[in-house]
Amino acid sequence: MNNIEQKIQKLERWLKESEKHIAYLKKQIGIKDEKIDLLKTEVGNLKPRLKKALQDIENKDKIIPALKMQLIEMANKLSSLQHRIQKLRETITLNMTHLPFTNTPVFNLITDMKTNIKLLADSAREDNTFLKDEIDNFQMQAELKLTQIQNGCYTFENEVTQLRQEVINLRDINLNQQELTNELGTINETLKEQIDGLTDKNETNQFEIIEKTRLYEQVQDRESLEGAHENITEKFNTARTAWRNQIDRNRNITQELQNCRRHGRNLQNDKVLIEFWRDRIILRYEKWKNKTKNECQIIINLRQQIFALQNNPLPNLINMAGIQDVMTSMAPLLAQIPQYIGQEPPDDYINKVIQVFSYGTGLSVGAFNDGVKANVLKSKMSGKYASVPAQHLAGTRQVSLTKLTQEKFLPTDIPETYEERIRLLLLQTPNNNDNALAILWNHLPDELFSRMEIAAPADIDAFFTNLKNIWLKR
Repeated sequence: MNNIEQKIQKLERWLKESEKHIAYLKKQIGIKDEKIDLLKTEVGNLKPRLKKALQDIENKDKIIPALKMQLIEMANKLSSLQHRIQKLRETITLNMTHLPFTNTPVFNLITDMKTNIKLLADSAREDNTFLKDEIDNFQMQAELKLTQIQNGCYTFENEVTQLRQEVINLRDINLNQQELTNELGTINETLKEQIDGLTDKNETNQFEIIEKTRLYEQVQDRESLEGAHENITEKFNTARTAWRNQIDRNRNITQELQNCRRHGRNLQNDKVLIEFWRDRIILRYEKWKNKTKNECQIIINLRQQIFALQNNPLPNLINMAGIQDVMTSMAPLLAQIPQYIGQEPPDDYINKVIQVFSYGTGLSVGAFNDGVKANVLKSKMSGKYASVPAQHLAGTRQVSLTKLTQEKFLPTDIPETYEERIRLLLLQTPNNNDNALAILWNHLPDELFSRMEIAAPADIDAFFTNLKNIWLKR
């Protein structure tokens, strides 16, 4: 049995570990699927960008040959211009090393030379016609040469200005070419970076595809693990069923043992209960026996008193004894007679009560009349005989006293609840009414009656006050 339980526990642990591993693999697959979805989204976003970049590359590739042709043409023009500048420099180079350094412009010098030649010619002219003609011819030739030189200078200056402008244009073209070259280099670098990024993305995608393939293989392995798990679960269920059957058998045996123990405890409890009731019955019998002896002794004493009173009547007995004394004397005798519920013929029952009345009549109390006797008889009625017909009532006070005779100090009562219930029946009854006070005395059980007899209350209020004090001292 222990080996089976150990195997079952071992299988349960292995099953829990397998379930945890499967849950972990499911979680990893979910994470990888999320990553793959993100990568698919990124690839979907990169495809338009890559397509646009490739289109830009194609457009740039189409523009590059034209730009190369423009660069070649510009280089040819630049070479031609440089050649022309060099040629002009070779043809127009002036050896001015022998001339003094001056900041005077050439055109001003030519003008001054023309003026000086004219002055010289004017001063050299004489009457000699030949000399005059020669001088005029020289002056004319000199001015012509100077004019040609001046025109050549103008032409040279214009060409130099044009060359300078062409140099500036070539410089601008060179700058534009440099800017285009830089722009093409920047575009080339950007394209290289984009191609590198796309290459990295492609490698990442390849890696993710490989990883997903590996996870797919793990899923396939998981399916095989699930098959093995089902086999193990089936074996585990078989072992667990056998274990549960054994537990059920043990439980049935334990239940039978508990039933036997419970039956033994019930027998023991019955024995204790029988012994308890036996002791209670013995105590009640002893109590009843003692009470019967006391009642017999009371009856003997009362008979002796009756006999003495009958043989020795007192002349002033009416003045000496009152209705309260009569009711007090009759109370123990009336308590021995049970309430009438139809347990015997009415004549037999009334004869018992009349015997008690004869004792009260023997006390010669004038207040002990037929009305009081009727109230006592009504107080002894119980059950279906408790209600008194209305035609037998005499006034509201008589009705209250009649209802008062039907009350008792119940076992569940305390002085407060008893007083609250009885006060409602004494609303129209005077506080010193002897009949009501006698009925209240008759309500009390034996123990309270004996103590109340010692207190001897004079009126109804004193009765309830003494009852509370007796209740606290009992």
